[in-house]
Amino acid sequence: MMADLSKLKKPALLLFAVGGVFHIAFGLVYLTAAEFMPYHSEALSIEWADLDTNYQTLLLALIKICGAGGLVAGIVNLGFVVYFFRRRMSALVWILPVTSLLFQLVMNYAVYMVETTTPGHPPLLLVSIGTIGFIVATCLLFVSYRSENA
Repeated sequence: MMADLSKLKKPALLLFAVGGVFHIAFGLVYLTAAEFMPYHSEALSIEWADLDTNYQTLLLALIKICGAGGLVAGIVNLGFVVYFFRRRMSALVWILPVTSLLFQLVMNYAVYMVETTTPGHPPLLLVSIGTIGFIVATCLLFVSYRSENA
């Protein structure tokens, strides 16, 4: 007898929810930042106070844009988790992994670049674990979707 793979939906959605909470936390930290993070200082080999005001303004604007991206990705993520938790999955199921993985993979790439090409030490391990979590969640979600719609 075949296992009921639709039961994988809840663990998949739980992983997406955890990732969504982390995206929101990242977004809020970056949106409320008054200066760059310590690993940004390491990457540039300069302290925030030593930067010209124009550079501070530009960098802070870019940091806040990244924060807004994290916040939006997390909110969309949690919104679809709630939607799919209460309903049978539909063709909209693609939106959840696309929005989650798109933001996560871009973030992973950016953090990897900083880690490998500068003296900075961003949280590469944490971001990579998040990426793996979203990949696992995506696999579970699509196996569950296929089982529900077989």
